[in-house]
Amino acid sequence: MILDNWNSGYVTEIGYQWGYFGELNPLRAQLAMLCNGLVFPEVRTACELGFGQGVSTNMHAAGSEMQWFGTDFNPSHAVVAQQMAKASGANTHVFDASFAELGQRKDLPQFDFIGVHGVWSWISDENRQELVDFIRARLKVGGVLYISYNVHPGWSNFIPMRQLMLEYVERATSHSKGIASRIQEALDFSEKLVATKPIYTQANPQVEKRLESIRSQNRNYVAHEYFNRDWHPMTFLDMDKHLDQAKLSFICSAHFLEHVSSLTMTKEQREVVETVSDQTLRNQLSDFMTNQFFRRDYWTRGLRRMSGSEQMERFNDFYLLLNRHIEDVSYTIKGPIGEANLSKDVYQPLIELMADHKPRSIGEIMSKLQSDQLTPSSLLQAMIVLIGDNQMSPVYLEPSKKVRKQCMQLNRHIKSRSRDTDEIQFLASPLTGGGVPANRINQLFLLARENRLTNETQLAQFAWDRLSAGKQSLVKDGKALETAEENLAELGNRAKDFINKTLPVYTALGIQ
Repeated sequence: MILDNWNSGYVTEIGYQWGYFGELNPLRAQLAMLCNGLVFPEVRTACELGFGQGVSTNMHAAGSEMQWFGTDFNPSHAVVAQQMAKASGANTHVFDASFAELGQRKDLPQFDFIGVHGVWSWISDENRQELVDFIRARLKVGGVLYISYNVHPGWSNFIPMRQLMLEYVERATSHSKGIASRIQEALDFSEKLVATKPIYTQANPQVEKRLESIRSQNRNYVAHEYFNRDWHPMTFLDMDKHLDQAKLSFICSAHFLEHVSSLTMTKEQREVVETVSDQTLRNQLSDFMTNQFFRRDYWTRGLRRMSGSEQMERFNDFYLLLNRHIEDVSYTIKGPIGEANLSKDVYQPLIELMADHKPRSIGEIMSKLQSDQLTPSSLLQAMIVLIGDNQMSPVYLEPSKKVRKQCMQLNRHIKSRSRDTDEIQFLASPLTGGGVPANRINQLFLLARENRLTNETQLAQFAWDRLSAGKQSLVKDGKALETAEENLAELGNRAKDFINKTLPVYTALGIQ
């Protein structure tokens, strides 16, 4: 861990994970506001602060005609992000500046949308204030902020253990070793500690479960999530006070499943929360009911409400697309209070209507399915749930040729990387305006098709040639497949599913 002046105690020795975060997509934010009856600004300029490897920034820039800016003070991250920006040819500007340095630039526009994913919890009080100052100075009136952060009460009982692991890395491991090795030593020590059954872990049984989860996670993610010098979960009430400095008002959760309280709280819990009229306190109460660990929220500078009739008119202009094969659609949703089974009386007609993977407006869906049993409100809730469960996506109806070209060029760059690595497991869609899950094997299958290989045997052989060249193999049911025959058989099965189920969805989403 390198604690020098420029990184302010933030882990820089090891890179951040190559994640994509759909909540940073302005189209998704637009739908969240529309469902809450709020006017959303036309987004022409957008900015992501602390973009990690820059996957989200570049996919949202490639998938739109917006001008995107972004910064991450780790220069290694900025270099990778610049490579993706160059590959796509999108209107993207990325820097390795701090929040304060970015705010001092004279060539920045005012922004319609600003996104901050996770960074808030990992920076010092001084840097958090600089971030708030940047938002205050650069977010337009009517503009939207997406911000996510670790929260209490979910993290409250883990803070002593996290502090102990951090101090163990600093005080009890050799600084000549790499950070990944030192973190592993801290996790091994923590496991031995918990095995002695301290009264602390007996009083806080979730701590042991959290440690088990951490041990199974990607070490790049673990380093950045738990081993920065600063690590500050806070309550929603505290966040409200910080963002009030930038004149921001809370809109709603960016996690669509949280819009449906019956999926997150019991009837008795909802009744208690609903006795409170103050929205800020209601959000805090909801976090207590769900033991919330991580909030993902939209805020705005200046709430503008639309009339009911205007909202219904806008529903006619907002399009959705089913992003799974109908056989892979799940009627079970997991939430804080357990699994919920979706009513097939409501969801099945909706899924069958959308099974051809053609974009349809919310208004059209309501018009075609509305009945005495299927009311507009029940249909809208069903759409929200499917979007929240990533089974349905908001989409643009007619992406421009420019956007399609940008996505194609970015995807070509990502697929080329998949020949040797599985770092980026997403591809850009001109319809969603952002990223779509695409694991390395599916990317290799797409590369095979570009080489005029079409049937499952050919796709499987192409993928195996790449894997075996890197002395890699597949894992099935937790076990590594050892022989070429085993790997080819499994790749053949995956290729069959790809051709029959995945490829039609990719085609509908404009992925090449």
